[in-house]
Amino acid sequence: MDLNKVDLLIKFALATAGQEDPGNRELGPIHLVKYVYLGDLAHAKSYNGKTFTGIPWKFYHFGPWAYEVYKRIEPVVQEVDATERKFSHPQYADDVIRWTLVDEELFERLEQQLPFCVISAIKRAVHEFGSETQSLLHHVYTTEPMLRAAPQDQLSFDFQSELAPETQKVETLHTDQSAKAKKQRKAKLQALRERVQKKLAEKPKTRKLISPPTPPRYDKVFFERQEWLDQLAGSTIVPQSGQIVISDKVWKSRSRFDPDVS
Repeated sequence: MDLNKVDLLIKFALATAGQEDPGNRELGPIHLVKYVYLGDLAHAKSYNGKTFTGIPWKFYHFGPWAYEVYKRIEPVVQEVDATERKFSHPQYADDVIRWTLVDEELFERLEQQLPFCVISAIKRAVHEFGSETQSLLHHVYTTEPMLRAAPQDQLSFDFQSELAPETQKVETLHTDQSAKAKKQRKAKLQALRERVQKKLAEKPKTRKLISPPTPPRYDKVFFERQEWLDQLAGSTIVPQSGQIVISDKVWKSRSRFDPDVS
């Protein structure tokens, strides 16, 4: 692992947030950890599974986690002299911490140092989520390494090698079939568009006014029929209570990471 690169990503996340509008520039510890992860993920996608920092990420309570990243936050915010704000929150026992860093020179310098894929991923994520914790956590929870892991597992960024040979064959066949299905759907959609355009062209220019529907008559017959329909539905469902037990095998199920498996 390269802690110097970790520091660079923490600084860049803070400096990127500092480019946002006032009121959207603060980041907390959990946000910084997740933005470093997203930078590593983007690098792995562009460089055959190799992350930028080399940090051993794990599936933890709050999604991807690395203590090595977390413990670098405090030294980094002190080094760049980020503005700190503490405040109480009813959901947390400890005070909540947020940092702000507005440093145009640092932002431009880091843009020259970091890989473009990492820059793009962090800038996009910071702009979209900022310090909005719930949305950011949902986003990182649904990234590929997380969907292929179970709690406490170390995350793998080498997506293809994780699959068994049989699974790779199935996915290759599935990809070929998906490409063919996509082409067929595109042709059907085009044909539908042409039919709709033809119908619109043939549609009369004048519109016919439609009389409003006659309101129902709530008389004796209405309520008798309503009671009869209720009887057809059968007896009233009795509330039940119990406990659902889900196997731990669900974490490695293809249904977590394959959108075509339901």
